[in-house]
Amino acid sequence: MVITSDKEASAISFPNVVIATDPEMAVSEALRRLRNTGVPESAVIGIDPGNEPGIAVVANGIVEAVYRVPLRQASKIVERIRQTYPDILVRIGNGARLTSTHLANALISHGIAVEFVDESGTSPYMGKGTAGTAISDIVAAINIAYTQGTPAGHQDVLPSKGEIRRIQERTRELSEGRTTISRKLAQRVAKGEITISQALAEHAGSSENKTY
Repeated sequence: MVITSDKEASAISFPNVVIATDPEMAVSEALRRLRNTGVPESAVIGIDPGNEPGIAVVANGIVEAVYRVPLRQASKIVERIRQTYPDILVRIGNGARLTSTHLANALISHGIAVEFVDESGTSPYMGKGTAGTAISDIVAAINIAYTQGTPAGHQDVLPSKGEIRRIQERTRELSEGRTTISRKLAQRVAKGEITISQALAEHAGSSENKTY
């Protein structure tokens, strides 16, 4: 079995060549070919939402790949997985409301089927030797992938006062206590119109332009 890049594949004279667009998925495809099993037509992707979501790919009841990436990369990971499986369903935990809503809207806009899953009980007790947020997020994503959810359509984002306040508190943490963005800017962050970094920059610019 040869695993290579798209650019080099045409120059390789060998019956079994796998083009590696994604390392984990390429290895999975190579193993399937060695076992003489075809690529599954469909897959379920479970996502445990958060600042660094856990992502799990399940096909034919088997966990094919897992990831834990910054939130901004989650949609790109799903798009890469989509290149391997013709039919995908994404199941997103409903715990982090704003994060899960933004992620669902982004995927739905690309024609991807999405379900919201009640993630109660999906994060297991982490026993001795398994401590770590990353492991917990990945296991939760696997459990979410196996749990039937409710089909989701495009969601309107209406941030609560508590969610706006938490965004303001986060900007104060990131600025090491030097500043807190306005409620108006925090609301724009909550709606996904701007990032926290952009909100901080905009707040700094408006503060500099004030006349005291």
